Amino acid sequence: MNQKERMTLSDYQRIVSYLYEYSHGLKGPNVGFAKIEKRQKKLRLYFHVKTNDQPLEYKIYFYHFHHGTMEGTLLDTIQRNDTIVEFKNTYPLMMDLNQIDGFLIFHSKDHFFGSEWNDHPITIRNFVPLEKKFFQENPENIPSSEEKEMSQQPSVPESETVPPSASEVNDLSAPEENDMSEGLSMPEEMNSSISEESPSENEDADSGLAQYIEALQLEKHAKEQDPPMSSSSFDWKEYPSLPLPPAYGLSPCVKIQLEDLSSISGLPYDIKTNGFLLLNYGNYGHLFLAWNPAARRRYLGVPGVFDNEKSFISKLFGFQEFITVPEKPHKTGNFGYFILPIQ
Repeated sequence: MNQKERMTLSDYQRIVSYLYEYSHGLKGPNVGFAKIEKRQKKLRLYFHVKTNDQPLEYKIYFYHFHHGTMEGTLLDTIQRNDTIVEFKNTYPLMMDLNQIDGFLIFHSKDHFFGSEWNDHPITIRNFVPLEKKFFQENPENIPSSEEKEMSQQPSVPESETVPPSASEVNDLSAPEENDMSEGLSMPEEMNSSISEESPSENEDADSGLAQYIEALQLEKHAKEQDPPMSSSSFDWKEYPSLPLPPAYGLSPCVKIQLEDLSSISGLPYDIKTNGFLLLNYGNYGHLFLAWNPAARRRYLGVPGVFDNEKSFISKLFGFQEFITVPEKPHKTGNFGYFILPIQ
C-alpha cells in the first residue's frame, strides 16, 4: 500500500490518499488528496485538488482491475470553474471498498486526476467506463442537494467523530519522485498499513482536514499581501544556535524568524507564503536553518508535533521528512521538525 492511509472496522472504513494529475497517461505532480469513508451503508467522499483555471467537466469514477482492464463505475459528475476544487458528498453504498482499486476524477484520457490504492499503476489506455452507476437512481438513493456540495473556495468540512485507533496508523510513505532525504541520517521510515480501530480512544478525522484548509487560507492570504523580498545576505553568526541530535548530521543549526527568510538565498520563491509553514510558525514562533556538511546542503525546519494526518499534509506542502527532537522513533505526539532541503 503506497501513499495512502487506510483504517478499517467491521462497518467502517476510511481511506485517505494522494491525488496526482495525469497528462496523456503520464503521472504528474501531487495536486491534492481524497478522503473516502464507508459507514452504515453510506459512502462519504471528500477531495481537494489544486490545478489550472480552465473550466472543465469531470466524471468521478471508482475503478477496479478485471482481466487487465480498468473498469470504471460512475459515481458523479462535477463542473470545475476555478483553480481549487473542493468537493464533498454522501452516497448510498452499493459495493465494498475492498472491491475498489482506486479513484479517478476524469475529463479525458489526456487529462484526469487519479489515486491508486493497491500499488497497481493506473494504465488509462485500458480504462473502460461501465454503463452501471455506483448507486441506483431512485428517489431514495439519489443524494439530495443539501448533501451534495462543491465549492471553489476552501471551507472546513462538517465535524464528525471517527472511530479511533487502538494501534497507531503508520506514517505515509513519501512519493518516490519527491524523495529529498539524500545525505541526511533519518530515523527509520515506517510503512503504511491497515489498522484495526477500537472505540476506546478519541480521534477526530476531520481535524487534519481542518488544518489543511486553514493552511490553504493562510497561503491564499499571504499571496494576496505579496510580501517584499529583501536583498540582504544571511549571516549565520547573527542567529541563536539550535542544537539538534548529532545523528542527523545538521550543524550548524540556527533559530530564525519568518522575516529572515527574505535574506536566505536558494529558497523556493513562494516559501514565505507556504501555508503549512505559516500555520506552524504561528503556533511555535520560530523556524530553523541548518547545514549538512556531508551532503553539502541546507535544510529549512518547521516545528510541529508528529501525527499521521499532519505528516500527510506536510508532504502536500513540500515538507517530505520529519525529524524528532530529541531523537526518537516517529510516534504520535513526539515533537520535532518537518524539513525541506535547500540547494
